[in-house]
Amino acid sequence: MKNLLSSATLIALTLIFLSGCSGSKDVKTPSMTNQISKELGLTNSQTDAGLGAMMMLSKDKLSADDYSKLNKSIPGGGDNYINKATNLGVLPGSVGTTADVVKVLTKLGVSPVQAAKFTGTVLKFTGSLGGSTFGLLSKVF
Repeated sequence: MKNLLSSATLIALTLIFLSGCSGSKDVKTPSMTNQISKELGLTNSQTDAGLGAMMMLSKDKLSADDYSKLNKSIPGGGDNYINKATNLGVLPGSVGTTADVVKVLTKLGVSPVQAAKFTGTVLKFTGSLGGSTFGLLSKVF
């Protein structure tokens, strides 16, 4: 009887533990920065600066309403990437074209070939997010 009670307790505790793990909000999915960095072989700082440069250009080119939608739809927030890029030395107002995004990346040590692939990789990633993110970025890039 004692063995049966111990087994039942063990099973109950296991089920409680497993039910707490499945669907847990603490499980982290790879971030946008991590996924793009991995795909292109960049550091997270290089990717953050590139994403920030793209968001700077988007903020300049999109209507305030469209930029607000884009900002909210970017994982982590578009303005967050602008702040990271600014902290890494990208000056607001210095990004006026897609070529400027490439320049930002090459100044941070990214090869021209990898830098040229950056915006396409970001667009591919945002296409997998669903919603309006891809469409809004496509208006700029």
